[in-house]
Amino acid sequence: MRILITLFLLIAVSINITSTASAYDSQIKGLVEFSKERLKGTREIENYDEANGKQGEKKQENISKPQEKKSHMEEVKEAVKFASEEVGVREDFLLGMLVVESDLGRNTGKCTYTQVEEGAEKSHRNNLLGQKAYNTFVKRRDLIKTLAKELGRDYKKLKVSCSPAKYVGTGGAMGVPQFMPDIWAHYKDRISEIVGKNNPDPWILKDGIVAMALLLSDTPGVTGHNHFAERNAAKKYLSGTTSWRYDWYANKIMYWAKNHKQLMG
Repeated sequence: MRILITLFLLIAVSINITSTASAYDSQIKGLVEFSKERLKGTREIENYDEANGKQGEKKQENISKPQEKKSHMEEVKEAVKFASEEVGVREDFLLGMLVVESDLGRNTGKCTYTQVEEGAEKSHRNNLLGQKAYNTFVKRRDLIKTLAKELGRDYKKLKVSCSPAKYVGTGGAMGVPQFMPDIWAHYKDRISEIVGKNNPDPWILKDGIVAMALLLSDTPGVTGHNHFAERNAAKKYLSGTTSWRYDWYANKIMYWAKNHKQLMG
C-alpha cells in the first residue's frame, strides 16, 4: 500500500513539473516573439525616420539652394528666339537691330523724362523747336504719362534717350526697342497678345524685342528673310523711309546681324 501511494505521488509531481516546464517554455516563447515584434517595429520606425530625415534634408537643400540667375545674354537669346518664332523675323537680324538700338538691351536710356521735357520746352521757348514738332512732343508726353501710370511708375523718372546734341530734337525713345511713345501705343495690343499680358513694358527684354520684331515685320519680305527687305525695314525703323540717305544705318545693322556673336560671348 505504501508503495502504491509513493508511486502515485511521484507520478503527480512528474506531471506537475512537466506542466510547469511547458508553461514556462510557453512564456519564454511568447516573450521572445514579443521582443522580435518590438525590435521589428523599432527598425521600421528607425528606417522611416531615416528616410524622412533624408527627404527633409533634400527639401531643406532645395529650399536653401538659390536658383541660378540667368545672365543678361541668356535672357536676350531666349527673348529673341521667342520673338522670332512668334513673329517670323530672322534671329540674327533682330540681334543686329538690338546691338545698334540699345546695346543688346543694356542701354535703354540715359536721361530722365524730366530732362527731356525741360530740354524740349527750352528749345521751344528759344524758337529752336518749331510748333509742329512741339505739338508732337506734347502728344507723346501725354502717351508716356498714360504708359507710366499703367506700369505703376512716375513718368518723370523714366529713363529714355536724351535729346540729340547735333540737331534739334526731343529725345524720349523708350526701352529695349527705343520706340517713341506713339509708336509703342500703335503696337501695344499686338504686343499684349503675343506676350500674354495687358500692360507690356518696353523696358522688359521680351516685351521690347517682340515690339521690335512686329515693327520690322510690317515691311514686306522681312518674314521671308529677304536681305533687301531687311535693309529697307532697318531704314524705316530709323527714319520712316527707305531713302538711300539712311544706307549707312542699314549697313551698320547688317554688319552686326553677322557679327553680333563678338559681343555676346
